[in-house]
Amino acid sequence: MTTRHTPAPPGVETGPLPARSEVGLALQFWLQWIWLLPRVVYDVLDNGGDPDEGTAEPGPSKLVLTSARYRLERRGTPQDWSDFADRAIARGIERGLRIADERRDWNDSGKYRYQWKDTAAHTFVRKRYYRGIGLAGVAALAARRGWEVDWERSRDGDVAHLVLRREQG
Repeated sequence: MTTRHTPAPPGVETGPLPARSEVGLALQFWLQWIWLLPRVVYDVLDNGGDPDEGTAEPGPSKLVLTSARYRLERRGTPQDWSDFADRAIARGIERGLRIADERRDWNDSGKYRYQWKDTAAHTFVRKRYYRGIGLAGVAALAARRGWEVDWERSRDGDVAHLVLRREQG
C-alpha cells in the first residue's frame, strides 16, 4: 500500500507535539484512581451507555494512564509512537466502518421515520495516540489503509479526523 496522502494546507502544524511534563504524567498516573469512578459514570451517562461510540479508543483504558502508556509518554521513540498510533487508527477505522454500515442499514430498512443524514465512514483519533509522530505521521499511517486526514476538521491538532479516501476516476 502507498503512504501518499493529501498534504496539509499551509498553516497546519503536522509535526510531533511537545512531550508532556514528567511531573504532570506522574501526578496523573498516581492520582487517576481518585477521579476514575466519577469519570466512568459520566462517560456512560454522556454517551448513552456506549463509551466507545465512534472513537478509536478501547473501553475503560481510554480513561487510565496505563504503565505502558506512561513509559511511551516518557521514553517513546517515533517508531513506538507509530506502532501505538497504528493500532488506534485500526480500531477507529473498524468502528467507523461498523457505524457507517449500521446507519445505512437503518436508513435502508424503511421502518423508521428519521434517517441518518451522514452515512459516510469516518472516525477520529485523539492526540494522546499520535503525540510523538504528529498529524503527518497519522496521515501516512491512514493512507496505508486507504483513509486520509480531513485537514479542515483536524486543524486544531487536538483530534485527527479521518475519512475514507474517495476513489479518483
